Amino acid sequence: MKAREYEEVCAFFENSNGGEAEASMEAVRSRFPHISVDTLLAIDSQLHTRRLRLSHHKLRQPHLVQQYISRYVEGEDILKISSVYEINPCLLARIILEHLFGLTKHQITECLKDPGCLPEDIVKQVSEGICISSSSQSSELVSAGDMNISLQTRTCHISWERLHDDLYKCMDNDNATSPYIELIRRVTGIEYEAHLYRQLKELGISFQTENDLREAGFSKTPDVKLDVPIAVKGRVVNWIDSKASFGDEFNHKNQAELQFQRFGPGMVIYWFGFVEELDIHPDVLLLDDFPSKQDIYCLPSLCIEPIQYLKSKLDD
Repeated sequence: MKAREYEEVCAFFENSNGGEAEASMEAVRSRFPHISVDTLLAIDSQLHTRRLRLSHHKLRQPHLVQQYISRYVEGEDILKISSVYEINPCLLARIILEHLFGLTKHQITECLKDPGCLPEDIVKQVSEGICISSSSQSSELVSAGDMNISLQTRTCHISWERLHDDLYKCMDNDNATSPYIELIRRVTGIEYEAHLYRQLKELGISFQTENDLREAGFSKTPDVKLDVPIAVKGRVVNWIDSKASFGDEFNHKNQAELQFQRFGPGMVIYWFGFVEELDIHPDVLLLDDFPSKQDIYCLPSLCIEPIQYLKSKLDD
């Protein structure tokens, strides 16, 4: 994909405010029918993740955290609050679990993976602490995690069942930060790595995986290190990186250079496409699929053991 077209796709996503994510994607597909759905989804996901990183610190400002918690204590569910503040439901759930219930990051991660892991005693403790009489107009200070939050609200008991249900709703309605989405991304990456391994094995190309290299003591390794270099489209390839994503400037930055410095010339496969103008490194080839057999040249292997070959020559 040319850089200009990529910019048009990004701008269309940014300016598309049609409501539901499905409706927005349908509009993008109509505008760019020649681009695969997988590529469009990959670009959309990357743009959303980038926006989240840029706004993350703003969404965690103390006065906003206090507002989130006050509204939750008053009885609003997390989904409604997330809609009001335009924050991802699972991110808001993390903030509430941390600052209201005092859970550690590890506990929060486990609870979002499985809300059944939610500690009942912590919920009971907090519920008793924030239960304020509806007739009282005074503001009470309640210890909530690592913050003192001023609450002026009616009586509202936060039950384990309520929070449990809220967490499931967040997971089901978050298309960017939900554990389900993270699992899909991880599984997709593993599937494409497995596909790369199969292609290499079918061609009889010997290689070491990332795990093999790490066990040998290497750090920041490529997904595949070839035991013997090959040539792809006339370019030498010592290593291959598999990327189940779209290759834009933000994702590709420094990637090729770091691998080249460690292992020499290589190849990066962006399975969902890439910006063509990024393919400028003379020793790092960019592709959007595994190369065809005709484009690969492998060094011929000896049909007999080298020592036997030398002995036969000496005998002659």
